[in-house]
Amino acid sequence: MVTGCSVWSYSDISDRGFGLFKRRIFAALEEFGWSTRLALAELLSPGAQDKLRDDLLADSSDFLLLINQTSNHFYRQYLNLDPREDQHHRTKILWFLDDPRFYVNQEFAPDEIVCLFDDTYFEAMKGFNPRRLLHFPLAADLSEPGKPDEKYACEVAFVGGLQDQAYRRKQLPEEMQRYTERLVETKLATPTKSFDDLTEEIPYAPGKRIQLDPAVRHFLYWEANNRRRLRLLEQLTELDLRIYGNEDWLPLTENSPLRERFLGRIDPVKELPSLFASAQVNINIHSVQCYGSLNQRDFNAPVAGGFLLSDWVPGAGRYFQPEKEAAYYSGIEDLRAKVRYYLDHPAKREEITRAGRERVLRDHTYKRRVHQLLETLGLM
Repeated sequence: MVTGCSVWSYSDISDRGFGLFKRRIFAALEEFGWSTRLALAELLSPGAQDKLRDDLLADSSDFLLLINQTSNHFYRQYLNLDPREDQHHRTKILWFLDDPRFYVNQEFAPDEIVCLFDDTYFEAMKGFNPRRLLHFPLAADLSEPGKPDEKYACEVAFVGGLQDQAYRRKQLPEEMQRYTERLVETKLATPTKSFDDLTEEIPYAPGKRIQLDPAVRHFLYWEANNRRRLRLLEQLTELDLRIYGNEDWLPLTENSPLRERFLGRIDPVKELPSLFASAQVNINIHSVQCYGSLNQRDFNAPVAGGFLLSDWVPGAGRYFQPEKEAAYYSGIEDLRAKVRYYLDHPAKREEITRAGRERVLRDHTYKRRVHQLLETLGLM
């Protein structure tokens, strides 16, 4: 094993954004003898960029870790810094936890190692000529079961976000609103097709295809995600359903029976493990960007002792044995039937949860992921 390596990154003091993910990776690296530095600042406050710039230039780590960000964006747009002024961080590890086309619009630099949470995006990224392109999926950051709490006890629970895009939608001409509406609804009907595929199949006008720049792509994905989550959960309102998430649930459920089921935010560290352990069925709805990989909930829920019922994605079988280590549904009718089935069969829920927890602790921890990454890079 190569020893003495070091890495730098940054986070908001409150761990907003990707701070928790960076801490998970750094803790795993430290177990392998690396030294780490996570610079902290109030990222939305005046002077935050100056503070991070000074910290970066004073640091002498070998590696720089960025999440959902290229180094060109980090240096030039975020810090207003010429990359040549950074004399130490010779290698940049870029980890994308979403569709990387949201963030990449030019060729990668030779010193960037590109890691994707979902390897179905490899072909799209090869067009930007990465020196190294690796698969680095999410994993569990929990190790201990959550403590059941009567406060969170319910038949069905869901934790996740929505994004109110009313303002963005109003900025679009009526014709473009109708076109994006058609793209989103077609995407929901044919989830395996990307929006890139759909803009070719459904041109804006004969011979005219719209350009999916990051802003347009972001709008389309969130429209699809919002509608999918709302439509699926509305099928469960006859049950004791609890929903936790950001405040955008309020305007988007104004005329929905889900409004009274929404209970606000939940702390991902202090409260979420207890919710997982207390709800009889935890619902998982992957973002439509997940073609071949899973989200954090797939791994954390079983470790916390929670039974998780997830929507099937093509890559699920590579992580868990379906119906033995994890439970899945496909579509609205199957969701309703599976929820009813598992509510009526607690022993089966416990069996799957126990097997899923064992699988996660064996194969899907951040220590395991980091070990695989370092091995691939020749650092183990």
